Amino acid sequence: MKITIFLKILNIFFVVLYAFCLTNSELRQVWFSLFILFLSITLLIKSAFFVQDSKLWFGSFLLFVAIFNIYIHFYNLRLAIVYPLYILIFGLSSFLVFAVFRQNIHLKVFVICLFEVILLGIYKFDYINMIEFIFIQVAFILFILTNMLVRAKINTRSN
Repeated sequence: MKITIFLKILNIFFVVLYAFCLTNSELRQVWFSLFILFLSITLLIKSAFFVQDSKLWFGSFLLFVAIFNIYIHFYNLRLAIVYPLYILIFGLSSFLVFAVFRQNIHLKVFVICLFEVILLGIYKFDYINMIEFIFIQVAFILFILTNMLVRAKINTRSN
């Protein structure tokens, strides 16, 4: 059986499964999260068959967001408490692409996102005040920008 035919059958199965999940009254409240969950699974399967890093990143991003949104809904967590974890989801998707495809840019994105989440967590738990947070945030952004400018200058030199 060709891969494309298998993927079409799988998509039909997920549409039927999604329709079945919508008949359940508890799952109807997270209809959008279920939709992106099934979409992410198909993207992850396509990335495995066709070896595409973009589908892996987007599929893992949607998978983490869907699972996290369902978790937030069923445990009645406020978004004001857990919003730094969405930044971490962005970084985790990049780390997964780095782990599979060994693209160093994704490791850098993961480290930047992880540092940002740690910084937001430190501020959120009142270990630093607003002025210290802004100072550290500006210093971090300036560090990233200068690093990018130096890398761009190195990469644009002509021999």
